[in-house]
Amino acid sequence: MITTFTENDLLRYLYGESTENEKTSIENALVCDAELEAKFFDLKLDSSILDGLLFDPTDFTLEKIFNFSSNYPAGI
Repeated sequence: MITTFTENDLLRYLYGESTENEKTSIENALVCDAELEAKFFDLKLDSSILDGLLFDPTDFTLEKIFNFSSNYPAGI
């Protein structure tokens, strides 16, 4: 039986969220399917790029967030 893996399956594998059976199946498929392997390495590269990004909100954005949250009583 041929199993088709989605990008979601590959992402779960990449982040260690696959079951042991899925992990084994994906690893076997990566060895046998060059197209799937290429897609996996693209996702791995994208993941490493995203992990390296720093997000820095502007002062305007922070001010809007603080103003919005100051309208609510404490404890809510």
